[in-house]
Formats: sequence, structure tokens, C-alpha cells
Amino acid sequence: MNAKYQVYKDMAGKFRFRLRAANNKIVAVSEAYESKAGCINGVKSVQENCNSHIEDKTVETKKLSNPKYEVFTDIASKFRFNLSASNGEIIAASEAYETKQNVLRGIEAVQNSCDAEIQDLTIDQEAEEVIDVCEEPGPGVSDTVLELSSLPSSVNSDSTVTFKGRLMLDESGEGVGCVKVDIFDRDPSFLRDDLLAFGGTEVDGTFAIDWIAKQTDFWDDSVEIYARFAGTKNYRSSKSEVYTMRVL
Repeated sequence: MNAKYQVYKDMAGKFRFRLRAANNKIVAVSEAYESKAGCINGVKSVQENCNSHIEDKTVETKKLSNPKYEVFTDIASKFRFNLSASNGEIIAASEAYETKQNVLRGIEAVQNSCDAEIQDLTIDQEAEEVIDVCEEPGPGVSDTVLELSSLPSSVNSDSTVTFKGRLMLDESGEGVGCVKVDIFDRDPSFLRDDLLAFGGTEVDGTFAIDWIAKQTDFWDDSVEIYARFAGTKNYRSSKSEVYTMRVL
């Protein structure tokens, strides 16, 4: 099979794309887009920037200008890469890899797919599987790791904040899909944390949950935000680190 970019709708009705390499492996995925046109433009941006240089953040190295691939390790010590456009926006992200050699091979797969076709899976939902079905978990109970992407230090009241992150297996770094993630404001009195928003994970374990910003405490304008996965019979619960954000 030839490499291809697949445009599809996620469980929230947003548009996303993924790059399937010639071996059928998914080597890069996108953020969510509100429109199909925006998603396809995202694919074209990856194609235009596919031969960018590589900045290896796992070693002491010179910081490079965008566009570029950034190689880094996540909180589970797995290797990943992001591809950023000239404006610094991340236009594609990888899955987790066990070794740096494999993550570099993933980048090479993107570089070899500059001219890959764009397959629109939203055209005929009866003929194509638009949303992948999450695989059944294996036997036993697995530990999980919940990542919440860093948040801005301050936002305006009534603006939309999108909490992004990923839920994964602790040992393999494989995404945990089709489960619920809650976003909380930590109560400093430890009486009860406030639920701000919730949503579901995609097949690759990523999530994007919107919240209309508002002040939650009468004594200050800050919120202490974290994500929490309550767990299931096959996955142990996990919680992200806490971020403090002011609502102005």
C-alpha cells in the first residue's frame, strides 16, 4: 500500500487527519479542526514542511528556527516528535516510540510522504470506517498516565479554553481510547474539587475538551486545573499535573 493522509471526523464531530505509512502504521496525527477545508489545509502544510530540519531536544543542541521537527521524551520516557510550521504551530504529532532510532524512522516516513495522496473518509461513511473502533483492552488491569498540555498563564472571562492532552498505558505509551476524562479545579481547602468540563479520548488516547472560562472562587481570580481519569475495570485511574491559570 502507498502512504496516504486520511481525513476523518472524530467522536466530537471535529475534523482530523492521520498519516498512514506504506506499512499501514499511523506515524503522525493532527489536532482537531472545525472545518474540512481547514483540516485539508493542515495536510498541505505538513506536505509543504515535510523536509524540515530536526531539533533533538533529548540532547544538548542548538535551538533551530521553525519549521522543524522536534524530538523529545514524554513523561513516560517515550520518544515522540512534533512537526511545527514556520509560525510555530504544531501541525502534526507522532505516537510514542521506545527508541530514538524508531522516532527518527517515523520522521523519515513523513519525509517520504510529501506527495502522499489525501483520502477523504468523510465522503462516504457507509463505504469507509470514519471513526476507528477502539480495541478491546487486554486481560488484567493496566496502569495509565494522563498528560495535560501546558495552559496559558491567563485568559479572559467567557473565552473558550481547550484542554488538550493524552491518556496512555504506563508501560507501552499506547493511547487509551474511548474513555471519559474529567477536568477539575482543585479546591485549596480540599473539601471538594469542582468539575469544570469532561470529554472522551480518541482512538490514540488524545483529547480536546472545551471550557468557557469563568472565575470559580470569590477570593481570587485563579483556577488550579488538572485532568483526571477515573479508571475502568481494565485501566487504573490517573491524574495529570496541576496548572494554575488566572481568569481575568
